[in-house]
Amino acid sequence: MDRSRQVQNITITMDGVTHEGTYYIRGSMVSVQYGTECKATQIGGWSAESIAELLLSEMVWEQRK
Repeated sequence: MDRSRQVQNITITMDGVTHEGTYYIRGSMVSVQYGTECKATQIGGWSAESIAELLLSEMVWEQRK
């Protein structure tokens, strides 16, 4: 299996609550799944995991509004 397409688990903690999602890399893109939402962006100068954590935190924040 191509490791770049392998789904990885990702967790973040916001205000003492742990949120879990998944992410995968395809080419130069990182895609994050959180519940029924999905968000993707290009990999830049950060690691794919750092970008995935940032995307997940944005998704959690958006759902809290």
